[in-house]
Amino acid sequence: MFSVREFVGHLSPGKREIIAAPARFLPPKFRYGPAYERTEREINKARTVPSWSLQEIDKRLIETMLMAKDAPYYSRAASYNMLDKVLDGSRKPVEVLKELPILSRADVSQNYREMLAVNEAQVEVSGSSGTSGEPILFFLDRNRGAREWAFIVDAWSKTGYQLGDWRAFFRGTDLPNNRSHFAMPSIGELLIRIQSVEADTIDFFWNEISRRKIHYLHGYASALLFVARVLEESTHDTSWRHQIRGIFPASEQFTKGQEEVLRRVFPNAKIAVFYGLSEKTACAWMDDDHVYHSYPTYGYVELVNPDGSHVNPGERGRVVTTSLDGRGQPMLRYDTGDSAEFIRVDKNGSVVFREILSRRGREGLVRTDGELFPTTSFLLHSEDFSCVYRFRIRQEVPGEAVLVVQPSKTATEEAVESFYQAMVRRTQNQVKLDLELVDDLPATVNGKSTLLDQRIPDAPTTWA
Repeated sequence: MFSVREFVGHLSPGKREIIAAPARFLPPKFRYGPAYERTEREINKARTVPSWSLQEIDKRLIETMLMAKDAPYYSRAASYNMLDKVLDGSRKPVEVLKELPILSRADVSQNYREMLAVNEAQVEVSGSSGTSGEPILFFLDRNRGAREWAFIVDAWSKTGYQLGDWRAFFRGTDLPNNRSHFAMPSIGELLIRIQSVEADTIDFFWNEISRRKIHYLHGYASALLFVARVLEESTHDTSWRHQIRGIFPASEQFTKGQEEVLRRVFPNAKIAVFYGLSEKTACAWMDDDHVYHSYPTYGYVELVNPDGSHVNPGERGRVVTTSLDGRGQPMLRYDTGDSAEFIRVDKNGSVVFREILSRRGREGLVRTDGELFPTTSFLLHSEDFSCVYRFRIRQEVPGEAVLVVQPSKTATEEAVESFYQAMVRRTQNQVKLDLELVDDLPATVNGKSTLLDQRIPDAPTTWA
């Protein structure tokens, strides 16, 4: 048996539409195939049988290290000779892993072909632009989709979502014939191009969602926040928002301020957030206290100091991950560029952490002395930005920046000025902040929100 979703996932949106109608009649489990069911069982077993989970982690680490020995990058470097100690049984995999070098994004992107341990026909080149502007290239297995989807569905399941339920997915993407939205019955997804959603078009899209009786919303956190804000001010019938059962923010740092708005606009919805990477080396679900719990059989997670040693509970460290999926390009101690506060390791090997700072979170405004002022100080509560749809900070000169604001339809001059002064106070006199009002502040090409539009060449970033 094969996964229909795996097949569909490698087609263009136009071709997906052709096969969507008949595929929709297949039972969900058949559409996703045996890999999905096997992974679903493993997720539940890791959660309920800690001893099995720990044994499985060791087993998969050994398999990853064995695979790495077949890749030129690892087999030629003396720093990976200690892998032989694991393979001959003289040392434990976790002990050896701690002594291996940490891979940077540049290491992976420059050597991804040398890291390949299988025939290239089994994989496909993937990549991420990186919100920090640090692009990366890597290989992913072509048959990864069904396994990946099992973890995502598990993270969403606390909202009542089940495999096969329809979602409205707001994201930045190009659609056939420049369409603004696209229904894909084969995977139960109404894809909506976030760049097409504005205050004067939200009623059309919301009618599509309510007409199809869609109960789940998915998208970048900033996109969902924008949808919520324009729905809140719409004069048309938006009562279907009370029928929304689940909201799935993804791919961006999710703040408590954003949560406040989403809970107000969608009062009957539960929010399910998971932490994941384009590189597919780690996945974690977030609980109601904004604490993340890694899936122990998905990837091995470490939180480390600059020297590679593990941080203590309560300390912040970089998120370093190792693939455990038997992929063709094994990743050993890959530095994600993100950081988090370490809490504990659970009995089943799940790493628990909070306060993730993404790669974008390492950016900041450059002061006149060349030092960095982090943008984390600009994270606001919902009442602080209730008068704006979108805002961004642009910097072209050290010590100076411009707050670019798209006011909401109902924003008053006094409210906008109050928002501006609140942002000025958050600069703590580190930079001079001017105000620029615009009629439209569109999302980026990929649909994500960028708080900082940093135009100073080679602007510094912080380590964590």
